[in-house]
Amino acid sequence: MTFDASYLRYWGKSRKTITTGDNYHLLVYHCLDVAACGYVMAIENRFGMGAVLAELGLSSSEDYRWINFFFACHDLGKFANGFQRLAVHPQSPLVKPAAGINTPARHDTLGFWLWDKLEIDWLEGQRDIFPAVPPDQSDDFVYALDIWMAISTGHHGIPPDKPDDRCATAFTKQDIHAANEYFTVLCDLFTINNFPDEWKTKAWRKKLKQHSWFLAGIMTLADWLGSDENNFSFNSQPMPLAEYWHIACEKANKALSTLPHASITSRYDGHQALFPFIDSLTPLQQRAANLDISPTGPQLIVLEDVTGAGKTEAAMILVHRLMSAGKGRGLYVGLPTMATSNAMYQRLGKAYRKLFSDAARPSLVLAHGARHMSTAFRQSVWQTDESQDAYYAQNDASAVAECNTWFADSRKKALLAEVGVGTLDQVLMAVMPFRHQSLRLLGLHDKVLILDEVHAYDGYMVKLLEGLLWFHAAQGGSAIVLTATLPATLREKLLSAFAEGAGFAAANPSVDAGYPWLSHLSSTGLQEYPLQTRQEVKRCVAVNWLSDVEHALEIIYRVVEAGQCICWVRNTVDDALMVFLRLLNDGKIAQQDLLLFHSRFAYADRMAIEENTLAWFGKDALPEQRRGKVLIATQVVEQSLDLDFDWMISDLAPVDLLIQRAGRLQRHIRDTQGVCKSSLPDERHSPVLHILAPEWQEEAQDGWLGETLRGTGYVYTDHACLWRTQKLLRQYGEIKMPEMARTLIDGVYEAKIPAPPGLQRIEDNVLGALLSQRAAAKQNLLQRDKGYHRDASDFLWDEGREFSTRLGEASVDVYLAWLDSDRQLQPAVNEGEFRWEMSRVQVRASWWKQNMSRLSLPDDDLLEAFRKRQHRPAAQVLLVSEQREAAYYSKRFGLGAC
Repeated sequence: MTFDASYLRYWGKSRKTITTGDNYHLLVYHCLDVAACGYVMAIENRFGMGAVLAELGLSSSEDYRWINFFFACHDLGKFANGFQRLAVHPQSPLVKPAAGINTPARHDTLGFWLWDKLEIDWLEGQRDIFPAVPPDQSDDFVYALDIWMAISTGHHGIPPDKPDDRCATAFTKQDIHAANEYFTVLCDLFTINNFPDEWKTKAWRKKLKQHSWFLAGIMTLADWLGSDENNFSFNSQPMPLAEYWHIACEKANKALSTLPHASITSRYDGHQALFPFIDSLTPLQQRAANLDISPTGPQLIVLEDVTGAGKTEAAMILVHRLMSAGKGRGLYVGLPTMATSNAMYQRLGKAYRKLFSDAARPSLVLAHGARHMSTAFRQSVWQTDESQDAYYAQNDASAVAECNTWFADSRKKALLAEVGVGTLDQVLMAVMPFRHQSLRLLGLHDKVLILDEVHAYDGYMVKLLEGLLWFHAAQGGSAIVLTATLPATLREKLLSAFAEGAGFAAANPSVDAGYPWLSHLSSTGLQEYPLQTRQEVKRCVAVNWLSDVEHALEIIYRVVEAGQCICWVRNTVDDALMVFLRLLNDGKIAQQDLLLFHSRFAYADRMAIEENTLAWFGKDALPEQRRGKVLIATQVVEQSLDLDFDWMISDLAPVDLLIQRAGRLQRHIRDTQGVCKSSLPDERHSPVLHILAPEWQEEAQDGWLGETLRGTGYVYTDHACLWRTQKLLRQYGEIKMPEMARTLIDGVYEAKIPAPPGLQRIEDNVLGALLSQRAAAKQNLLQRDKGYHRDASDFLWDEGREFSTRLGEASVDVYLAWLDSDRQLQPAVNEGEFRWEMSRVQVRASWWKQNMSRLSLPDDDLLEAFRKRQHRPAAQVLLVSEQREAAYYSKRFGLGAC
């Protein structure tokens, strides 16, 4: 057949080398491949697509012609000669490169410009891109068509840029004519003879904008599927589009058949399916099992209870009940750190399958930056073959490459799998202007979110979390928040954000909330429930004050002499190092009984220390393993590790962190010898938390922390918070949980006690910083009602701007290495997998800048070669011996000891 149609003279996919078949795929064929994938996803209701379209009034296969049409327009920008010249096929009948043509933008933005051009010509009567639509109706549908086209052309994970006159330089008149002709044929192919009347209304367009985020994710996924050459082989032979459409649909059915279907949820018949080891439910778990979840629409459940109350199990019971009732099809668990994510991944691995039918094979994936170092997770991930697709400009990413990267990257894949576990950051990115955020939102659609340890976040992340809850509720999703200690204002913010997103009446939580406490927000309003606490997890820890390091050391020596174990939690690495070296130099405690644990270790050394820490102080540690052992640590022991110390010392810290640390003090029930028991009483001495703090100053001034805790003042900048913590704990003399939880948390964080005038300036600065953090977070949040459009971001999705899910000082990745005889860098960890990653230490950028002059570093050429080889453009390398030792680094001390 000859090239009678001008639109058949443009390639859509191309490659440099050819083995079998054609070496390019016609543009219109690729467009129909992608449209067919979208059509099949709608027919099969993949990812809930059919249900979303039904809300837009598109509920039949005939209605899905609109998906066919708009998805088939996604690569309009490739009609640009400026794009076509990226791959020249001299012996083909394709269009030839034209003189004076530029490529001022990516093809997604070029496509949106071309649509705008054709639309303006249509409105002015110069073109007839919709031949069957009466001219007098064209103005009525422009706004709806623009929303659809932004979804379609913005298929590379970011909305297209606004039309710019410079884009005209990428097109010839022939290109625009070919696109116009393509439109005409599409209208005939998909019977586009009129537009639905509701598309004229503001109410419907608002609904389309709200769903545009979901549809943009579907569009991207359809493009990835339709770009897979394994299913859509290249075809350069011309044929009528109606004929190729049938071919594309057959291939799309095959492509979709390779993706796992959604697993069927199992029926909830009690907690035993998930947790057969639980004979008797805790009060919190009992409430979770009986809570009325019948209201329609999204639901937010906030669980506040002490450590050991079984919050995770209670949340999973709620998840199973919600899913069984058709109120969710999966879940994602978001946690503060990679370490807590890894621990939860292991826990969920034992239970998550029971959420689904016996015949199902649901996926459980781990989502954070270091997931590739998890052997268990690596074995669970499948990857597609890499494509040969080429000839793309450097900033014009191939859909196949993105597809392969994404499917191998759990941080995105986790949100499409039925069950995902990872850091909170992965879901916060769904509501921020990150590339492919729409895919993350697609993954969250119809999932239950579990957000654990929300008390661990600063003002910036809390505001982002509010935005996430708003977005998730607006999508109809439910969420469960878990926390041990939650200030009243934070609870109110989370409830209010969810209520607003869901369209509920304002939530007005009780000002006299007890503890433990369950808050349940639904379409019927806010219900709040006081909870009981099991005797086994009630805690009463006496507080003793220390004013200098010498007293703390005396306590350590007495504990060791008595054959017991102790931990001192210091607030800075340098302070921890100082005490550890002092204990070593004093020589009163055997070196093999001393352990230092902080964040400035190479990953391999840190994992070894963590393993040793659990062996000495974990639940199953034997008396002979615990006897006379001393751990000097930083905040790394506050979360995720199940540790149990006979005695504890802590530097002064905010009250919620002291409660967290005290939770590791006599955490499990033991007899006098240190053997773990199943029931009370604990036969050890009454627990005491010794707190190193300055002498009490009722009228504290700036600098009141003194030289001993000077580092503490840098870490915890809200000195009024520290002062209130000391005042309240001096007043009560104990931490009694759960009875004193509200008194302590709200007493410190609700500023019920006025700060002394000498600290007022510092408190004002902290408040100003908090407000600034929240303002910055608000700017970084997307505005859902503006739809999938550049205007939805205050920064117009500026790709040159770095967005972050966390504030705080920048960090530097430092890789420990030694020079071999050929003066080549070798990783300090010389065995096992991921040797370079296992040799990595992360430090504060200011620490590196301050200390790098006294460290041994490779020359600039070696460093640059390393950065290129490891794809780490900002990495630093620190030279050590082949045994991983230096004056400034030791497997025992970490980085910083000289």
